[in-house]
Amino acid sequence: MSKLLTKTDFILYKECPNNVWVKRHKPEEYAKFEVSEFEKSLAVMGNEVEELARGMFPAGYLVERRSEGAQELTQKLIAERKPVIFQAVFATDKYLAATDVLKWNESAQKYDIYEIKMSSTEEDDDDDEEGKPRRVNKKRELQYEYDLAFQANVLEESGVSLNQKYLVRLNRAYVRSGELDFTPSKLFIVEDKTEAIDRLKSTAVSEMEQAQEYLSGVKTPADPCPCYYKGRSSHCTAFSFINPNVPVYSVHDLNRIGNSKRYLKELLDEGILEIGNVPIDDRLRPKEAKGTAKPSKPRKLNQILVHKSQEPLIDLEAIKVELDALIFPLYFLDYETYPTAIPPYSGYHPYQQIVFQYSLHVLQDKNSEPVPFECLILDGEPSERIAKSLREHMGDTGTVVSWFKTFENSRNRELANFLPDYKDFFLGIIARTYDLMDIVEGQHYVHPGFEGRASIKKVLPVLAPHLSYKTLGVQSGTDAIEAYRQISKGELVGETAKEKERQMLEYCKLDTYAMYVIWKHFVGLV
Repeated sequence: MSKLLTKTDFILYKECPNNVWVKRHKPEEYAKFEVSEFEKSLAVMGNEVEELARGMFPAGYLVERRSEGAQELTQKLIAERKPVIFQAVFATDKYLAATDVLKWNESAQKYDIYEIKMSSTEEDDDDDEEGKPRRVNKKRELQYEYDLAFQANVLEESGVSLNQKYLVRLNRAYVRSGELDFTPSKLFIVEDKTEAIDRLKSTAVSEMEQAQEYLSGVKTPADPCPCYYKGRSSHCTAFSFINPNVPVYSVHDLNRIGNSKRYLKELLDEGILEIGNVPIDDRLRPKEAKGTAKPSKPRKLNQILVHKSQEPLIDLEAIKVELDALIFPLYFLDYETYPTAIPPYSGYHPYQQIVFQYSLHVLQDKNSEPVPFECLILDGEPSERIAKSLREHMGDTGTVVSWFKTFENSRNRELANFLPDYKDFFLGIIARTYDLMDIVEGQHYVHPGFEGRASIKKVLPVLAPHLSYKTLGVQSGTDAIEAYRQISKGELVGETAKEKERQMLEYCKLDTYAMYVIWKHFVGLV
């Protein structure tokens, strides 16, 4: 008997059939690909959102879907016509589905189905940091529709008559004031997806059949997965197992290759996998700028050239121009934040970043040593305490140095709006912030060791190999996010929490000290 196809595996199948085949038939291999702490935290956050959303449906009956007899209990509750059922479980001879919410529609004499997602609404009144309206993620919308279509088909095969099909997700425009408001269109938006799901039904049924047939095969897929023609960041979990011929550092790692799909396909179809084998031809010539647009930078070309030569490309004049514009004292600043889905405090909206930590290194002049300052708040709303501490250590003049200033300045803008007494202070920080990453991102310093990337985690080991994140207990921003969640939620207490706090301080401190060391390296060149 073939294994039942779940909606999770169906959605994975649509992304990459080979990936979910490995998940089903080679679980020991699939398990080797470690789930990041960030992915784990997203799962926890998703469960929290779902549990809260149940507040919109009072007097619901919860089916423990992992318990024995979940399907039988579901059928019993359906027969009793329970008005609201959470996590109802249904199975056919091929498929298995669990629904977030079933609600009896008295007028239609059928059940309505609700799927809860932890994402926020994608069209709202907010603008992003560049002032551009938010765009609908069409790919994600279609994924959600297939998710609902899968459930609807399984339920109807199980004899459940459905009326409306709804998608429930967080309302980004909602601002908390006091207790969370579960009134429709407040914390959660309910969208009627019935027409879209009904249109998709026959296509979904066909693809479900194809998925089940494909995944029932026991022979390892011979063809490369669809991810083969995508950039590294879009590769599936089991990519290295499915495509063992692809080097760890390959043409998939060319800078922004995900935006150059035709070029990537051409290289792969020519049998070119090694970056060193990429021909230097017209395909690498930057596009000519149109109108007032800035000319494209030869990112891929430079990446290939330095890899072939194993020598860096350095524009000393451009670096000097960048550094000469900085005004002492220099403030090397970095924030750590928590992107909470549910606004925990008044004045917050869904997914507003909670700034819970900063690290600061202050350099008075070129010949002095940087002085460190730090602040970490793990209890209650931290904004004002963070702001007060930061203002104590930052003057009104001097350049604020960051790495990827878009993120830091977005937080500064939010803090300025959230704390009227500190508005001028944070707007002042924005006005005098310099992005040290510009030297790398601007192609003034291109090193083969960067492998086409500009993250500080990639740059630091090359320019300062004596410094390393790998020895730290908290090694990344996602580790810091999970540490904050665990401590603030009381999952870590006592000495364990204190040790994790020490690790968080150590990590953030290295971020700003690393910026100083990289700045010093660049200064030494000119």
